[in-house]
Amino acid sequence: MSIKKYDLLTGGQICPPASGRYYPLYSPVDGTLIAEVADATRVDVDRAVAAAHEAFYAEWKFCSVEHKRALFAKLKEMLSATADELAAAKVQPQGGAGIPPLIERVIDYYVGKLDDPAGTLIEHGDQQTNYVYREPLGVVAIFVPFNGPMLGALLAAVPALVAGNTIVVKAPDQEAPQALKTMQVFHQAGFPPGVVNALSGKGPEVGQALVAHPATRLISFTGSTATGKKIMAAAAEDLKRVQLNLGSKTAQVVFPDADLAAAVDATIGSAFPGQACSAISRVLLHSSVRDKFVALLQEKAQAAGPSMLIDGAAIERVERYVEMGKTQGALLFGGSRATEDEYAKGCYFEPTAFAFDDQSSPVCRDEIFGPVVSVLTFDSDEEALALANDTDYGLLVSLWTQEPARQRYFIRRLEVGIVAVNCGSALSHRTPWGGFKQSGIGRRYGEMGLEPFFEYKTVWIS
Repeated sequence: MSIKKYDLLTGGQICPPASGRYYPLYSPVDGTLIAEVADATRVDVDRAVAAAHEAFYAEWKFCSVEHKRALFAKLKEMLSATADELAAAKVQPQGGAGIPPLIERVIDYYVGKLDDPAGTLIEHGDQQTNYVYREPLGVVAIFVPFNGPMLGALLAAVPALVAGNTIVVKAPDQEAPQALKTMQVFHQAGFPPGVVNALSGKGPEVGQALVAHPATRLISFTGSTATGKKIMAAAAEDLKRVQLNLGSKTAQVVFPDADLAAAVDATIGSAFPGQACSAISRVLLHSSVRDKFVALLQEKAQAAGPSMLIDGAAIERVERYVEMGKTQGALLFGGSRATEDEYAKGCYFEPTAFAFDDQSSPVCRDEIFGPVVSVLTFDSDEEALALANDTDYGLLVSLWTQEPARQRYFIRRLEVGIVAVNCGSALSHRTPWGGFKQSGIGRRYGEMGLEPFFEYKTVWIS
């Protein structure tokens, strides 16, 4: 079987890396070699940013609305035509075939924003005119997460391009093939050379060079809080803007009047495998329903089977936290790699839960990004609220109660960007997604997802 190679997209050309080097990718299903990916260097970054910078002024900043609209219509056609190829490029085989409907909604929503007014007239008289208008920033560097390489790439690329910027996308190490192929669809759709560029590379060199490059104006990053802090510090050298979608330690708060079966199903769907920023990782249970909930959770988790993680490094990270949990809490179920024949060669870990008396353990505080939940109990609304807010993160809380007064009480006081009542989470292309505290800066989706990609210019005419 021939191993497919994945190349870069620079200045309208699909090309190998300057170094000629490729790094291997292995299947998390059975450990077999499935792809070789271009291992870019600083030389490739310089070429891609230079192409984007040139295209910004020559091709895109002054491109007409109608031409942009036509290009995005062609992009949707090409995404549909290449859907099978894009699905086959995904390393972790999760999700259905075809282009997710959310992607089409995101494209339609932001393309619709091309009809919005370009600015605001403040004053218009015989002696003086004063107005304010929006214009694009320039070159935007986009860092794509591995847990959704197609959506993650398009979610930043589409609003950035609609706003008039050019982009250089850094594909995630573990899921570079699908991210690179997604960006190449822009090329196939006829976007001008240099408007969309895509890089891949193992290790930090490409990312560091992108952030440090003097021509990049905004860094749009989705990933861990630790890496987000490094990017923000590096961007501060040139006062570059940042859009950061970072980690979380999502709490699920379950009261006695909750639909326990539905709440458990939400935990199963979110916490296992837990490779999402919104994944439930702290289960806060009223003491009266604790035993029943845990028993049902264990039953459904074991029936669901092992969770597939992205690679061996992810498994090792989970194992480190499991060892901490065994010394600092009580193991309720799971806690091991899956060793059955069908899983032994892949990257599988059992759904795992620990009980803790408090949240002092790193298992309760750190984003593990794997199938591990911490279970704690409470007896009052005040205690539940304190537990939910006792975290450095603030993306999402899943609140389970039927009482309207309690819902309002928690919604007003939870220190998070999103409150999901009687569901695990929800997502809409029209609704901002993002968090408080160390869960990031800025929002994705909706009007707020477009705003970071503009600059404002005030004009006085006498």
